[in-house]
Amino acid sequence: MILLRNTLESWLETAQSKLSNGGVTAADLDALRQALSSAQPRQRLLYLHARGPSVTAPIIGMAEHEPIAGVKDTIRTRTNWPYNTVQEAMIDGWQVIHFPQQMAPFDDRELDYAGYEFVLQKIEEVTL
Repeated sequence: MILLRNTLESWLETAQSKLSNGGVTAADLDALRQALSSAQPRQRLLYLHARGPSVTAPIIGMAEHEPIAGVKDTIRTRTNWPYNTVQEAMIDGWQVIHFPQQMAPFDDRELDYAGYEFVLQKIEEVTL
């Protein structure tokens, strides 16, 4: 997945170097126009399973769901989680769209799911 921001930053770096070597061409502008027209706002989903119902509770599981055909969902192992709490994800720009039910404490071994599930979203420009 290439985000629009990365595409534009790359284009700007190339254009800046071309300015000293003769300038930006019509083809360069066409490439920029194509990048802008192909970028679409898409909803990215992040499922975080926490030890408790608080946004500051430690994360015990996570899965990312990307909005692009052919991109597999990512279920991360504990060693490569980008966040330790839901609050850290919120600080990074994720918005909570579903809070877990506020039920009594439980033992994960007695249930079919792990922890308290938070669903978060980011709306980002994605180049298709």
